[in-house]
Amino acid sequence: MNPKLRAAIVLATVSLLVCYASVLRGMADQWWNDEDMGHGFLVPVVILWIVWRERDQWRRVPAEPTLWGFAWLAAGAALQLAGTLGVGLFAGSLGFLCSVVGVVMCFGGLARARAWGFPLLLSLFMLPKLLIVYNQFTLPLQLLATRQAAAILWAAGIGVVREGNVLQVGAHRVAVVEACNGLRYLIPLGFAGVVFAYLADPRPWMRGALLVAAIPVAILANAFRVAASASVPALSEGAFHTFAGWLIFVACIAAIFLIHRLLNRIWGRHA
Repeated sequence: MNPKLRAAIVLATVSLLVCYASVLRGMADQWWNDEDMGHGFLVPVVILWIVWRERDQWRRVPAEPTLWGFAWLAAGAALQLAGTLGVGLFAGSLGFLCSVVGVVMCFGGLARARAWGFPLLLSLFMLPKLLIVYNQFTLPLQLLATRQAAAILWAAGIGVVREGNVLQVGAHRVAVVEACNGLRYLIPLGFAGVVFAYLADPRPWMRGALLVAAIPVAILANAFRVAASASVPALSEGAFHTFAGWLIFVACIAAIFLIHRLLNRIWGRHA
């Protein structure tokens, strides 16, 4: 690579990090403080690893810089300004991703941006919550988890009374609060499913299939967790509650693995 070009890329990267320092700090704060977004720290690590892993492939793509990159940079700057004026962290974070695409296109062109398409799409998993959307799903998912947990307990022969988002088993009452809406499983499980498909299967459609499969798996797993918390008081809070959550998430990963094998078997018969 031309030393001047290398220096220009380094300068553009540093400038991007400086311009979006407050946004990146806000994203890191949410990853650290919001248990639903704890996977965010892993996303950029995986992205950088994929870019490094596929370096021989994207280096073979001819670099054809395009002025369209400046349009992406302008869109990113507009979103960053909107976030600064009070729209929220999500706008600024989306602006950062737009600016990253803009830098890639300015130096590598559209073909190079396409070569980086998968890691750029993965970056969507590290975006902060868009509260106006998140709040629309919270209550319905809470009530769905409560109904499903009650059904699981009834099927297991355990007497349970359900009142809204509250379950009562004997003298033990459990409220299915906002944190138990299932998104804590859904978002990281979707990310894990997409990365697993990338590593285990050469067919791009499998990534979308496992992302979709993560939705019912996460919802059902969350219902089992709520049912366990209602039936066993020790699992409703504290260290045991946290351990049960991790154990169920491991079971979700195993379920994604089995779904992948099932899809392979079905595809093989179809072929």
